[in-house]
Amino acid sequence: MRRPLLSGLIGLAVTAILAVGLLAVVVSRQTHSGSSNGSGPATGIAWQPVVKGPAVQFTFGPYLASAGSRLYMVGSTPAAGADYSTEVWSSADGTTWDRMSDAGAFEPGFAAFWMSNDGNGGLILVGSSGSSGSSIGEARTPEAWHSPDGRTWTRADLGAEIGGELMRVAARPGAVVALGDWRIPASGMVTGSDQVATGLYAWFSADGSAWGRADLPDSADYVPTAVTAWTGGFVAVADKSTAGSTSSIWTSADGRTWEKAPMNLAGFGSDAIAALGDRVVTVGSKPDSKLGIVPASWSSTDGKTWVQATAATRDPAFLFDDVTAVDGTLVAIGSSRMADPLVAGGPTAPPTPSEGVWISGDGMTWQLLDEDSSLKLNLNTHIASIGGRVVVATQDVSSVDIYAGNLTR
Repeated sequence: MRRPLLSGLIGLAVTAILAVGLLAVVVSRQTHSGSSNGSGPATGIAWQPVVKGPAVQFTFGPYLASAGSRLYMVGSTPAAGADYSTEVWSSADGTTWDRMSDAGAFEPGFAAFWMSNDGNGGLILVGSSGSSGSSIGEARTPEAWHSPDGRTWTRADLGAEIGGELMRVAARPGAVVALGDWRIPASGMVTGSDQVATGLYAWFSADGSAWGRADLPDSADYVPTAVTAWTGGFVAVADKSTAGSTSSIWTSADGRTWEKAPMNLAGFGSDAIAALGDRVVTVGSKPDSKLGIVPASWSSTDGKTWVQATAATRDPAFLFDDVTAVDGTLVAIGSSRMADPLVAGGPTAPPTPSEGVWISGDGMTWQLLDEDSSLKLNLNTHIASIGGRVVVATQDVSSVDIYAGNLTR
């Protein structure tokens, strides 16, 4: 299978372009009185009015991560000279944001693709370096950056340089894992700058400074989609680029030695992953003969045996986009990819896609919350939690819009 060198980068860019000024979408909620600190399962989310966050238009991001008692946001956008500008912001409550990184904190060619805590109160930022004008096939180099406070950043030592990108990162105390792919010229394929063979690797580190690298077995032609820490160590998920809607799972106790799960998640495309107690849950979508695609998830308590679940939808072509764990509950956001068909006289204006918010107390059954038009999200949207509060960041035309809410019971 031939895959473009910057397929991960370009895919993210397409999502960002669609998000900026094109698609406003409506998400759902169910509002109840009560306190998020009460007992019993969550029944909904009480959202606060939208808050205007950083006045910036990210191409990649906004990505969110909690570290210590604060929530952090990062994003990158093309800058002068075909480079990138990467910024880090911070909030104590999810609504009031301050810029943490100074201008020039990162090398100009660095584009951020994900962020995580480092397991010890600091932060890890991963992505790749190269000019923003790089065409398909031009080499990019994986990069990781480490910070104790979100303000001062140091480029990590990844050892020998190889072609590729770091796409996701997760941590637990004493161990950090970054998931990425490697690329070499594709032997026997038609010559061209966009023809490469790929596989997956995991970078591992004890403190986010010095890293080692491990290949994931049987990972040729997979695209990395998510990684998380959980009670069993680490779980990575990736989609097979040569087969429609097939994901596979790799597990590791320490981030250094990886094992591929004996079963594939057939008919499933993964988008995100989160841990809930002793269970790990990956969310995404699966094909449906009537609706096109529907939101779906797989969960496991041992990393080897996985159980599938689906969720209610509001419209055709619906899928989960992101998920977070908050106060013993999983909260997922998702959206419809449905578009108006061509009609007589030319195409119609694109519809307003609907989005959904789901909650789950066990990672196996999902409750779709009631629709609420006060929440407007774009496709370039991520979710996180801080202090028992759900926080959603979405890229608007000229700023990042922030929605924060408490679980209700």
